[in-house]
Amino acid sequence: MLAAVAAPAGAASAASAAAHAPTHQSKKKKKKPPPTLTLTAGLLTGPGEQLARPPIGISLEYPLIAADLGAGSCPPPALAAELQRLGSPRLALGGNSQDFTSPAPAPGVPASWETLTTYSLPAAFWSQLHCLLSATREPLAVGLNARIGQLSWAEAMVAGAQQAATAGLQFSIGNEPDLYYLPNYLSLAKPQPGEEGKEVGLYLQLAGYLRKALGSMPLIGPELANPAHWQASLPGVLAALHPQIVGVHSYPLSVCRSEREATIHGLLAPRIGNAPRRLAWVVADARAAGAPAVISEANSVSCGGKAGVSDSSASAVWALRFVLAAVETGFAEVSFHLSGNPYDPFYLRGAEVVRRPVEGALVALQQWLPAGATVRTGRPVGKVSVAAISTNGAAPLLILDNESAKPATLLLRGAATAVPVQMFGPAGSSAGLLTPSGAGRFLAKVPANGVLALRYTP
Repeated sequence: MLAAVAAPAGAASAASAAAHAPTHQSKKKKKKPPPTLTLTAGLLTGPGEQLARPPIGISLEYPLIAADLGAGSCPPPALAAELQRLGSPRLALGGNSQDFTSPAPAPGVPASWETLTTYSLPAAFWSQLHCLLSATREPLAVGLNARIGQLSWAEAMVAGAQQAATAGLQFSIGNEPDLYYLPNYLSLAKPQPGEEGKEVGLYLQLAGYLRKALGSMPLIGPELANPAHWQASLPGVLAALHPQIVGVHSYPLSVCRSEREATIHGLLAPRIGNAPRRLAWVVADARAAGAPAVISEANSVSCGGKAGVSDSSASAVWALRFVLAAVETGFAEVSFHLSGNPYDPFYLRGAEVVRRPVEGALVALQQWLPAGATVRTGRPVGKVSVAAISTNGAAPLLILDNESAKPATLLLRGAATAVPVQMFGPAGSSAGLLTPSGAGRFLAKVPANGVLALRYTP
């Protein structure tokens, strides 16, 4: 007879726990593999937007360009070199100063009340500008003052511009006519009945009068501050104005009302970079009128921008997104505005050019988007937007845009050689090479709120 053996204290409960314990050990969760993108010659197919010319322009206020031209017969060589670095973009003279600028007064003519209350161009302005344009070979767009609406002034400006231009000349009549003063309207909180019709009627009356100075020379217009204000009227305005190019303005953020409206976080928000997509109806109206559409004045934050936001590295990310969205929407060009404020891509300090981060984005864009290039947009890969740019005689370019607040990694397959890359993010920009493994695979890491461009040979 076997004697019973007493179990030690707690043994029964331990045995019971063991009987009910799971038979497998817990394992760490496997990391999800990164999304994969295969690089082929025709990575994206189907319709796209083809560019007649690089889609970058420059817009300057009259007093700023007059100061930059300097005191000599020709401007500082650094200014011409900078414009050539940007691809010799269309040079537009206008902005708020357009409707406050008068031609240089004729020698011996006494000053009038109008000339005393406007900015008069220096006597050597057009000859200095001619010297600049002879070096850069840029198309020129000249804004005419519609606030006073003197035909003799318009004729003098046209004559000066003709002397200065070396590679094409266009004009605009008035700046942002949808904001022109109408009695008692500025003090009211909401649009009044018939306000749009009165604004349109005033502008078309002024433009019709001043257009006599242009003859058959090309016109850009109507240069609206907020195109939605005239959305119902735009087809009729184009039918009456007959512009060769339909131009509107776009500033997705503003400090006109409050400094707090413009922040880095706001600048990087997808809706701000994608603002041109909300103007697709402008492109449609322009095409119906037989003219291309451009965003003839733009920047990140209206009223001159905001220091710490408009001059930050985040502004370069915004500029890339904004131009790509504009091109994909059908706009032929985006002109970045300079007014001597924080949003300027560059400025002159004496005879030296000082560049801000957005300037690097504009240089990259004019390299990525040459004349003849076709831009196509594909489906996002994970949380990364994808665009492909194809150009005859060049390797395909892939642009990866991570609008998320977290970094993203993609597995790319199919590259035959090392891949040159450019990266733009809120912390800055860089360039380098990614080398695939023997299997033609490599990881592309796109920073949070950043853009990565890579040119590959499949």
